[in-house]
Amino acid sequence: MLNSVFLFTGENIYLLRQEFQRRKNTFVEKFWVDSLFIFNSENRDFWAVKQALYAWGLFVSKKMVIFEGIPKDLAQEWWLSADKIDKFIEDFQNNIKLLSPDTTILFLCYKPDKRTKTYKRLSENVTVKPFDNLKDSQLKQFVKDQISPLIIWSDEITYFLDKVWTDMYRISNEIEKLKYWLKEGTTITKEIIDEFVFWLIDSNTFALFNKLFKNKIDAVRYLEKLQNEWKERWNLIWPITWNLKVFLTLIDYGNRWIKDSKQIIAETKLAPMTVATNIKNMDLLLKHQETIKSMFMSIIDIDYAIKNGKYPDTYFWLTLKKLFLETNF
Repeated sequence: MLNSVFLFTGENIYLLRQEFQRRKNTFVEKFWVDSLFIFNSENRDFWAVKQALYAWGLFVSKKMVIFEGIPKDLAQEWWLSADKIDKFIEDFQNNIKLLSPDTTILFLCYKPDKRTKTYKRLSENVTVKPFDNLKDSQLKQFVKDQISPLIIWSDEITYFLDKVWTDMYRISNEIEKLKYWLKEGTTITKEIIDEFVFWLIDSNTFALFNKLFKNKIDAVRYLEKLQNEWKERWNLIWPITWNLKVFLTLIDYGNRWIKDSKQIIAETKLAPMTVATNIKNMDLLLKHQETIKSMFMSIIDIDYAIKNGKYPDTYFWLTLKKLFLETNF
């Protein structure tokens, strides 16, 4: 068993990525970024892999080498063919003795195919760290721990989770929002949760934008449906601006030629489902980025004007319909 080689695996991507990020950041703080080597769908040079694994650097004493998607990962598209993964693992096992004790290796695989010989070979020789989905009691304890220095009791934790469900990225984001707006020591009530935490309606607003990308008339009809269901402007203002912020974030990464979903998730803390759903539209977002930026600013401006009494609430819905009808995706 190699004590310096780890396989991170499990469906709780949030906890897995948090632990991965913590280890990576701690290592870089001590030994600098030049000692870190990451191999994924964006960087798959196997000659460089061997150099990183087995070559003893003249100026680098400690190294961390990270492999994403090895062994074969059933939770994401394979960026390596099965035979290449098998060949790599075979080569890795044959050369284990060449590894420096100062080299830390992390394999990241959310859902490995445990039936394969590759997985069995690797798991028998490395330290496997599973990250499973939390049980209800563990999830409630997670909320209680993360929300500190705010105070929340059991009934309110249950009410909070009923609103946000079990996506840990969303839970974390909503907790950070409460900590941002409330003073230390504040006791969280159901009224506070209603004011600051939104029901899981993101899917409705993502569906709204998906319709807008295809047919603006259908989008306006869908918007009217949401207006009839939600009535108040504030039910839509947060999720729609949040969705636009997601688009703007992806646009920023796209403009820097970064389209690796795992990197975006790790750096932005967005929910994997959110990134996976929207990264498919990256080319469309980049093509119409000015339209999206303009729409975002227009919604912020009209919301501000309504808050200051310049226009009635109904003006928000009228403005949104006008914006939709003026777009051409």
